[in-house]
Amino acid sequence: MELSDAAQAMIAELHDREQIRELMYRYARGVDRGDIELLTSVFWAEGTDKHGHFDGPAAEFARGVVQRGDAVKIAGNHHITNMIIDIDGDRAHVETYFLAFHPHNDSQVRVEMGVMSGRYIDVLERRDGSWKILRRQVISDWTREDFGGPPWLRTTADYGGFLRGVRGDGDPSYQHFRVSDAG
Repeated sequence: MELSDAAQAMIAELHDREQIRELMYRYARGVDRGDIELLTSVFWAEGTDKHGHFDGPAAEFARGVVQRGDAVKIAGNHHITNMIIDIDGDRAHVETYFLAFHPHNDSQVRVEMGVMSGRYIDVLERRDGSWKILRRQVISDWTREDFGGPPWLRTTADYGGFLRGVRGDGDPSYQHFRVSDAG
């Protein structure tokens, strides 16, 4: 059975949209795991990122965010939520909402978990069938400096038996994907 031109175009657009969604998920994973290779893979080599005071090469931003995260040594989480994708040929304009939980140091003082809710405003290009970010600008909608209170013991590694998420390839998910890749 042959598909109509309209059906083929719809399938191609759905494929593009899924590639773009996957790209955003890979970005979040790269930041949270401190995986510089994964993080830089979502940007074109000349890609730029305007992330607060930083406005420059995306690869430079990626190195900085991984170094700052490594200094804290606790994994944070980026949650990708609503997404608007406007595709025009080999260019796409994308708005992606996120919720980020960040352990961090401010003025040498450890903040257990700052929270930011915002949006990535991206221009993407498709080259040789692959979508990557050409220009990113981050919008902060609201933040909180810290979530106070003790950990919920029943959900911790020590008391609840859960695996602990960590930065780097020591995270349990890397083993999961190695097993999957090995078939």
